Amino acid sequence: MINKEERVLVLIKPDAMQKQLAGIIIHDLSQLNIKMIGLKLVSVKKQLAEKHYEDHKEKPFYPDLLKYILGDFHNVNSIIAIAYSGEDAVNKLRDYAGKTNPDEADPSTIRGRYGKVNSKTHNFDNVMHVSDSPENGQREIDIWFSKQELVE
Repeated sequence: MINKEERVLVLIKPDAMQKQLAGIIIHDLSQLNIKMIGLKLVSVKKQLAEKHYEDHKEKPFYPDLLKYILGDFHNVNSIIAIAYSGEDAVNKLRDYAGKTNPDEADPSTIRGRYGKVNSKTHNFDNVMHVSDSPENGQREIDIWFSKQELVE
């Protein structure tokens, strides 16, 4: 059986940028034996945020999700977008990130170490986004990166 390379989008979110965790996260990710194929600092605009989170549009938390990724809750207007490619990349990266709810995340994961449930906004400050499937990974990379920005 041939293992297929999976593509995954990682976003280092505004709360992580505010806490200056980007270097730690990128360093730790480099240890996972997954190839980085794109990286950029992005000032997220509403249209990009809406496209990324279009699957959540009908959910009650959607407006706060947009405010979060736009940096409104943390007074930070930038995130880091990283595209990865590798065998079993989704599982490796999601295991590293930990559960979405930081209170439920293992303390050894990035969300367990640095995330929190924000008592002011009632949202998860969960430090990073990681694609939840190879299909969504490809879809999300296509949203955040042009083909010319990726290094195969």
